[in-house]
Amino acid sequence: MAHVFNRRNWLQSTGLLTAGLATGLSRWQKAKAAFIPESVATEQRLFNEFVALTNTPPDTMPALKARLFANENPYGISTSAKEAINKATALGNRYAWMEFAQLKKMIADAEGVSPKNILITPGSSDVLMAAAVNFSQKGAILTSRPTYDDLLERATKQNGQILTVPATTGLGYDLAALKAKALSTPGLSMVYIVNPNNPTGTIVSPAELAQFCRDVAPKVPVFIDEAYIDFLEPADRPMLGKLVAEGLDVMLARTFSKIHGFAGLRLGYVMAQPKSITQIKPFTNGEFAVGITTLMGGIASYQDQAWQTYCRTENAKARDYTMKELKAIGYEPIPSYANFILFPIKMKTQAFENQMYGQGVGIQTREIDRQPYCRVSIGTMDEMKIFMDAFKKVVG
Repeated sequence: MAHVFNRRNWLQSTGLLTAGLATGLSRWQKAKAAFIPESVATEQRLFNEFVALTNTPPDTMPALKARLFANENPYGISTSAKEAINKATALGNRYAWMEFAQLKKMIADAEGVSPKNILITPGSSDVLMAAAVNFSQKGAILTSRPTYDDLLERATKQNGQILTVPATTGLGYDLAALKAKALSTPGLSMVYIVNPNNPTGTIVSPAELAQFCRDVAPKVPVFIDEAYIDFLEPADRPMLGKLVAEGLDVMLARTFSKIHGFAGLRLGYVMAQPKSITQIKPFTNGEFAVGITTLMGGIASYQDQAWQTYCRTENAKARDYTMKELKAIGYEPIPSYANFILFPIKMKTQAFENQMYGQGVGIQTREIDRQPYCRVSIGTMDEMKIFMDAFKKVVG
């Protein structure tokens, strides 16, 4: 059974809550964007819990040389997006309105769907949380673990039931097992898939995933979190919008937080049937939760294919370097198609995490089937070299 992981568990387990790595309130306020979840309510709860848990006085925390714990884009947002955001500040006293239609039209044209199939959201987690509340009330949710647990944990808090099938030996989704379970289990409300998966970085075959949806969606809605889909080359992406266009009950959640670099700006969307959007929309913060500056920046970024290509290419270079370096010293990272790498380590998670922080490198850890793992986000090439130097010092 995979260790259940969420942001709060990670925060509590990191060196940030231990002596020598605790940080003062003022410093946390400056840096809390590194840890905030996507919903405002959860952000405030997390911040309050952090303050309550951290009773130590301000201490000296090693300055981070490499911030590799949050799957952020280290290259930032594109120049065109910055210019659009700056220009839009003149409209900051107004709510976004017709601009939503502009972004929806762009997405619809690119994905082969209708604008009525699209809901704009402040990051994709708004949709994940809404789906958790909506579908947990209707029946069990089926998935495979390890995967991104925020939706599943929210569903559990709503007294929803989570059913799982074992992952493959490579910690990927077993679509055959998922299909068999989905078609043989009465009362399921939804099948949940993350592709590329987090924390593993694995993917499923586009053709197999499309066929899975064709086989399962007529009976059970299929929700696919595609937060990291942009790190795949365009020719390698599933392009499942065509299934939505065909009328299948498939929901595709996307975010600008990753390749577009909008983690702190909050923009995302979901593609789904109008009926499904109607069902989940009341549980979201609504499109007006997206500010005009973010929206105009997103419109510019969506069109800036050159920047996306640059970020994708640089990410692949740094990822390939890190994979090669880890293998050279006897570690076996899981093949990743995202902007992070998961690999088993040979020491306890908290000790490893604390020592890496002591070297100025922020990473995440977790346990899967009692095996400790490190999940490291892909930074710049220089940051990954810093990571490898620190890693070698820590593991000896």
